[in-house]
Amino acid sequence: MARENMVMLHGQVYVKPKVYFASDGTPQKAVLAVKVLRRPFLTGNGQIVGGRLYLDCPLVVTADPDLIKAVASFQTGDMVDVRGVLTTREVMKSSICVCGAKNSAPGNFVFITAIYLCRRETGLSNDEGLELLKQRSEVSNLILMIGTLCRDPESYTNSDNKTATQYQIAVNRRYHIRDGSTDRTDYPWVKSIGKQAAEDAIRLQINSTIFINGAIQTREITRKILCTVCGEEYQFAETVTEIFPYAVEYLSNCLFPERENKEKEEAKEA
Repeated sequence: MARENMVMLHGQVYVKPKVYFASDGTPQKAVLAVKVLRRPFLTGNGQIVGGRLYLDCPLVVTADPDLIKAVASFQTGDMVDVRGVLTTREVMKSSICVCGAKNSAPGNFVFITAIYLCRRETGLSNDEGLELLKQRSEVSNLILMIGTLCRDPESYTNSDNKTATQYQIAVNRRYHIRDGSTDRTDYPWVKSIGKQAAEDAIRLQINSTIFINGAIQTREITRKILCTVCGEEYQFAETVTEIFPYAVEYLSNCLFPERENKEKEEAKEA
């Protein structure tokens, strides 16, 4: 089975990175929030054809001792290069009800596992960083991924009156993450917009395998949960990380009704 999971980011360090230590003082993990620039409208060849700029802030995580040391030296405002792989974890996400009770709900935690990190400039302001991101937007936020749908796509009209299609894919790893996890498959969500969303809705089904050329998207959503103490339903905000596809290539088990209709017409004529 073909496997692909590559993320390349060039961005500005959003807040000072966090380093977590074991009980004996050994560095265990480092977490870095990187502000990157996403251009939503590209051709299939990655050429810019217009559209507004979007800032996203994915999390980068590493358990590699050398990379932890590098991340520990980063400061807010630094410009950094990251290469890694998109990684998911099924976790319980906590929220607080208006009654004060703490509740948990299952969720999908998504981050970039770094395999390369490098600092390019240091000590920049937000405005200076944004100008560099505009100049380097072609390499600021890129993901290449092959995955198989693990549920049918869902389409709807979003708040901008555009077609949106979302679906979850399973991505098998060709590597082992050295963080104690035994997982071998990641399950990111994909959200397409406009013409790509309309085509995804027609072509995709469970077990469709696709190749995505896209970007990382982070956004805030509102979830509902029933409080286990007072029994009332309440809302809480959650930040989600998804794949925003610039282009989707339909590799196998995809639907092409126009081809089937043409073959039927040709068979009748024969």
